[in-house]
Amino acid sequence: MDQEAMAKLKTAMLEAETAAHLAAIIIDYTHEEMMLVFYELEWKQQARIKDIWKTVS
Repeated sequence: MDQEAMAKLKTAMLEAETAAHLAAIIIDYTHEEMMLVFYELEWKQQARIKDIWKTVS
């Protein structure tokens, strides 16, 4: 994954407000790509995304 694609994914992840939005992003990227970008986020950003996913269960 090139830097431009990673930046696009990072932006999409950070702009997500619902689990459905995150799920829509997943369709366009592999698990590996998602995790690569996720682990580059600051811990507060990671926590926010985790909190969004918690709304699914």
